[in-house]
Amino acid sequence: MNVNFFEWLRDGVRQSVLLGVSDAVEQIGTPTDTDELHPNVAALLVGDGEPTKTTTRSRTTNNSRKRLGKSLKDMNATTKS
Repeated sequence: MNVNFFEWLRDGVRQSVLLGVSDAVEQIGTPTDTDELHPNVAALLVGDGEPTKTTTRSRTTNNSRKRLGKSLKDMNATTKS
């Protein structure tokens, strides 16, 4: 019997997500059949073929990475003051 932990974990997550979506649809219900789409959804589906500034990612030319959160130096400076 060959049991792969990560495969078991993926299957468990997949099943949980599907059950969660199923429960949400059951509680909220399905949308009514109308021909009108929300304007934002319609604009997203239509698109003009050219990427906009909001949809493209800008790349930095240097290899610096944006720091997320505080560094140890920042944390030590705040605890000392």
